[in-house]
Amino acid sequence: MRRFFIAVVDHPYLAIGIVLLITLFLAAFIPRMTTDTDFANYIGRDDPAIVAAERSEDRFGSVMPFMVAVTNEEGVFNIATLTKIADLQERFAAIDGVNEVTGPLNAQVITGTEAAIHIGPASPREAVPTDEAEVALLRERLLGSDMLRGFIVAADGKGAVISIELEPDADTVAVAQQVVAIVEEHDSSPDRIYIAGLPYTNLVLTETIGRDMMVLIPLVIAMISLVLYACFRSLRGLLIPFIVAGFSVLWAIGAMAVFNVPLTVVSFILPVILLAIGIADGIHVLNRYYEETDKGVERRTAILNTMDDMCGAVVITSLTTAAGFLSLLSAILIPQRQFGLFTAVGVVAAMILSLVLIPALLALLKLPAARSRSATAGIMTRVLSSFERTVLRHRRAVLIIAALLFAGFLAGAPLLRVEVSPLVFLGEDNPAVQGVAVMDRHFSGSEQVVIEIDTGTRDGMKDPALLNEIVALEEFLEGHGVRKTVSLADMVRAMNQKFRADDPAYYVIPDDPRLVAQLLFLVAFQGGDLGTMALGDFSAGQVTGLYSRRSSAAGVEFTRMVQTHLDERFTGTVHRTVHRTVHRTVRAEMVGPTRIQASLHTRMITTQIVSLTTVIIAAGVIISLLFGSLVAGLIGLIPLLLTVAISFGVMAYSGTYLGMGTLMIASITIGIGIDYAVHFIWRFRREVYGGASMDEALQTTIQTSGRAIVYNALAIALGFMLLLFSGFRGINDFGMLVTMTMVISMLSAFTVIPAIFLAQRPKFLSRSGWKQKQNGQ
Repeated sequence: MRRFFIAVVDHPYLAIGIVLLITLFLAAFIPRMTTDTDFANYIGRDDPAIVAAERSEDRFGSVMPFMVAVTNEEGVFNIATLTKIADLQERFAAIDGVNEVTGPLNAQVITGTEAAIHIGPASPREAVPTDEAEVALLRERLLGSDMLRGFIVAADGKGAVISIELEPDADTVAVAQQVVAIVEEHDSSPDRIYIAGLPYTNLVLTETIGRDMMVLIPLVIAMISLVLYACFRSLRGLLIPFIVAGFSVLWAIGAMAVFNVPLTVVSFILPVILLAIGIADGIHVLNRYYEETDKGVERRTAILNTMDDMCGAVVITSLTTAAGFLSLLSAILIPQRQFGLFTAVGVVAAMILSLVLIPALLALLKLPAARSRSATAGIMTRVLSSFERTVLRHRRAVLIIAALLFAGFLAGAPLLRVEVSPLVFLGEDNPAVQGVAVMDRHFSGSEQVVIEIDTGTRDGMKDPALLNEIVALEEFLEGHGVRKTVSLADMVRAMNQKFRADDPAYYVIPDDPRLVAQLLFLVAFQGGDLGTMALGDFSAGQVTGLYSRRSSAAGVEFTRMVQTHLDERFTGTVHRTVHRTVHRTVRAEMVGPTRIQASLHTRMITTQIVSLTTVIIAAGVIISLLFGSLVAGLIGLIPLLLTVAISFGVMAYSGTYLGMGTLMIASITIGIGIDYAVHFIWRFRREVYGGASMDEALQTTIQTSGRAIVYNALAIALGFMLLLFSGFRGINDFGMLVTMTMVISMLSAFTVIPAIFLAQRPKFLSRSGWKQKQNGQ
């Protein structure tokens, strides 16, 4: 490598020119960047739950919920509120991309007697009632409909829902923007209007990402500038690491643009994180360079000595950091994989730039003035000296305390809860979540369970045996927290009751299949809409249930119970009727959001274990190869395992969920935190190999590399702390936890590692490593 550094130092303009050309090339693609906030695109298409959902959507159309709720504490059944609802429905229906709008005025109801049955809009001609008598009639029809009560209107009459069905290829964000604009015109007392559903969630995500980037990037730039100036007290000390970090961001984001990878709710923080991480190598290289210039070495020699000494540490720490992020490739969510891959690209870019751009820039600059070499002494020196004295005097106590902390926090790991809902990621104060809360509070719920039943034969859904089994399924669902179910069986029972003079005793499935067929024929004849209750040939249909939000773990158990019920009662032969036995092969399975979230929950736990195991092994192997010792690899991992245990324990004890953002904590902790261990061990062994005693090696290491480690950890911790200003609760938790882990990793490097060295005196400290052998040192 020395020949390479000689070439860079002797031809700095050429090196800088090549770097600038690469940077400009990649930066030219950045304007092409897009943003993807649709959670439907965040899961791999090979997931069985996604395959089932897409197959069902192709047959039945989208079940993507998009609802506008109008509430009034005095009740929505008044002419003023109903007029507002009518205007909203009309305005929504005119939006490009909207297929159908259903609300309390045009929702279909069944009325009739033995002589005649009528199916039509709840309000005649879908018009707003003109007097109190018509208002009362509308109220009676809506609240008297089992299919609409709790779905289109609240059971207490204080709320109504306008359901918006989008066209298959609609731009959900664009539609949601127009819906919001219309709602804002109508949202006035005494009526309150709330929006819920995935299209609105996607819009909120898009807007929040834009606001976050406008806030976070300037903040992290200001923070990094302060840290670098505090570290070096010079303009070059501020600009050189910052240029390296900035270029690494451009390389990573440019690479994303080249491969058409969009920004997501996870990857949008990549520039913030890379700016914080990217200055790490620059801090360590410049710190070592100032050590050389303090000795009075001339500029070219100082640069070459610095790069010779730091090359190994820079390469290895960058590779371990990249390995930490690359372990996220095993994550179930596509944004996490993309974030891991392109952050690793940025880390490798920062490594290359540190090894090329820093020596080239230093070669063009004069030696730093004496005042620049003083850096920060005083308080920093005293603090570092206190660590040194503590380890020297209480090495065994340090190890015992570390062991107790590890055991205590690890004991809380079983309490850790996994939560995959995007609403938890957004946070309870988010307007999209508030809309969902209204649906849970006033109506049947914001969550959907969808079950597809396929008979495989024309008119198979008309079989009374199957319809009775569907009724039993609905009763099963309602017994497990589902507030409202809608199915073809409900339509048949409602028609049968109306046909029998509205006698509640006839709210049952007729035994005669011919009567079932006649009732469904009447529905079609009257212009009734079955929606997803059945396909046109009645070969298949869907049962839809609504329920309030529940935890992901509860959702997994609910999904298991429902699928077990389906396997036991539907798979194979259906045979339950009063007078006869029917043999028919039926397939029934859950599709839609409930099953998808259950699959996410299960796979998230698995991928967390895989990614954590992968990065631990990779980090241990890399350190072992660097120092030529398995013992070195194990010692380097000890403070990291302590940090991971503490982070998981804090999450468990504080009730912080392991979710979309916090899932990445362990991998990032090890990937970044390993740098502190590597730099500390690297310098400590260098001092011992040079003839220093263990005590002297500790003193020198803490006061030199230790100083750089502090500023490195400080920059990264503050960079992640800025994520507390994000509009996403999941990103807030992520930033807080990574900030904590960076501090713990740094403290562990200063205490646990030297305590082990002093207590055990491992042999690898006195052996030369691959770098020393390579350079003949």
